[in-house]
Amino acid sequence: MDFGDHQQGGSDSQQQLQERRKRQRRHAQEQVQKLEESYKKYDHPNEIECAQLGRELGLETKQVRSWFQNHRTQIKIEHERLENRFLRWENTSLRSEIMAVREALKNSATCPHCVLKDCIDQQELNRENARLKAGLLHCTTSFQQ
Repeated sequence: MDFGDHQQGGSDSQQQLQERRKRQRRHAQEQVQKLEESYKKYDHPNEIECAQLGRELGLETKQVRSWFQNHRTQIKIEHERLENRFLRWENTSLRSEIMAVREALKNSATCPHCVLKDCIDQQELNRENARLKAGLLHCTTSFQQ
């Protein structure tokens, strides 16, 4: 096998992929706006609603259904990213609190139970604060959609 032939075959498939992408139709800005407005009203349209929306926008029913499915997936992924970011932050916070408790217990002349109780109270306050911030973040992202 000649390496030149192998490389040529790879560029052919890349050209085919580029041609396929060119043939794929992107929705016009007006269509996307109308689809997003409709999504706010109902995120799972039935067949009749998809057909009617398709006629209004000059799209096939299948394209409308695909857009809604893709949009739901994008929103779910974004929500999961935010949740994962919050969980990573909470994990880091808890690890640092554990380290602080260990240090306090190691260096403390007071009762370990008292030190631990103070740290647990602080942890509960920190967690409640984080939950409130996450709720506020969720409210602002929901409002923007």
